[in-house]
Amino acid sequence: MLVKDVFNKSVISINKKATIEEATQLMMEKRVGGLPVVDDENSIVGMLTEKDIIARHKEIMPVPHVDVLGVFFYLEDPGRANKEFKRALAVMVEDAMSTPVYSVSPEDEIDVVLELMVTQGYNRIPVEENGELVGIIAREDLLKSLVTKQ
Repeated sequence: MLVKDVFNKSVISINKKATIEEATQLMMEKRVGGLPVVDDENSIVGMLTEKDIIARHKEIMPVPHVDVLGVFFYLEDPGRANKEFKRALAVMVEDAMSTPVYSVSPEDEIDVVLELMVTQGYNRIPVEENGELVGIIAREDLLKSLVTKQ
């Protein structure tokens, strides 16, 4: 079986110049856990996943406070956390994405995809043709193909 028999042509991607906030909103709206990152020519330059975003946000520490009978006394400026959160959301996708990107061609055997998913732990792999993003293949796509094949 070939990648072209299974992959999803309705790929949702994001430009490398977008912000983490835009990427997060897109991922939540489309209910996807990762996005191929493309340049202005629609060439794949990275992958942005929920893990990348969470790793980027772990730098934001909660504002130190003391809870006395349900009343919070802030030990620092309470606006600091809000400023840090806004700063993290303004980071560009290209500064948070994972590289290098492993992609496959529509003509590749499914075994290539399975090998990357198992050995590298990827949940989704971009499909590229002539240097351009044409789709994505996710674990879900592989499972669907197994079920419909029987």
